[in-house]
Amino acid sequence: MYPSNKKKKVWREEKERLLKMTLEERRKEYIRDYVSLSTILSWKEEMKSKGQNDEENAQEAPQVKKSLSEKVSLYRGDITLLEVDAIVNAASLLSTNHLAL
Repeated sequence: MYPSNKKKKVWREEKERLLKMTLEERRKEYIRDYVSLSTILSWKEEMKSKGQNDEENAQEAPQVKKSLSEKVSLYRGDITLLEVDAIVNAASLLSTNHLAL
């Protein structure tokens, strides 16, 4: 077996193992502390906690913006601590677009 095929097999086995685990089982394998997404407030919740609401800020905003404020969150901190499956870096996309200009 070629080395790259062996790596693919090991990766697939690990992926299957992780997919079969419960959230609690996966958390036991974390190396360091983590930030659960359930602890991060949505934009709408954040504004309510500061004593503001969407109507005051948006002044007759369309319904789309109201629903968007319930889906968007701002997080200040180390994103590598977030309990997510992947972190995507779009920097290479930006540089590619810059080259196309």
